[in-house]
Amino acid sequence: MRLSLVLGLLTLACAPLSAQYFPPGIFDRMPQKDESIASRYGKFLHALHEPSLWELSQQKPEAEEYRFLWLRTLDHPIAVRIVVRQSGSGWIHSEMTGGKGGYEPGRIVHYNVSWLTGNRTQSFLRELESAGFWDLPTRQATDEIVLDGADWILEGMKNGQYHLIGRYAPNASDPVRQIGLLALKLGRFRHLHPSEIY
Repeated sequence: MRLSLVLGLLTLACAPLSAQYFPPGIFDRMPQKDESIASRYGKFLHALHEPSLWELSQQKPEAEEYRFLWLRTLDHPIAVRIVVRQSGSGWIHSEMTGGKGGYEPGRIVHYNVSWLTGNRTQSFLRELESAGFWDLPTRQATDEIVLDGADWILEGMKNGQYHLIGRYAPNASDPVRQIGLLALKLGRFRHLHPSEIY
């Protein structure tokens, strides 16, 4: 049995039934709006059998992980998570469900865990550093709401610190878009048609 399948089955078996994925108030000052956004994103992360990086940052402050969640209105939801090892290499988890990001998540149709070389892991970390990941605001007031757009959500945890950045249909120069596309490439979602990237 392949290692990725074994790890996948273990992850699915150990997925928490009710994780709190985000710290209160991270999305909006108004509790009702904040809870609505957190609930929506959390629903997709739960369907993708993803852990809460926020909870993990408190339980294992020595851990370092990053996740890209891509919710396209009319296409399959995707999550790519990079687990950085002390050696400098990493593990990459990539999942996709059969639903649509603007509606319901559906069930998992793609799951893969693979080793990420030290060079590729460090290249991803350099991209984060170059973008100033830890200093980018969680939300931008200028986010444009467009029909049939996509949420691009980046999370990171390191040294017990947790950070989240969310953008809606970011343009080509936005660092969130650049990091998201790199995560997709590392997660082996390479053959996306240009019409699927929005």
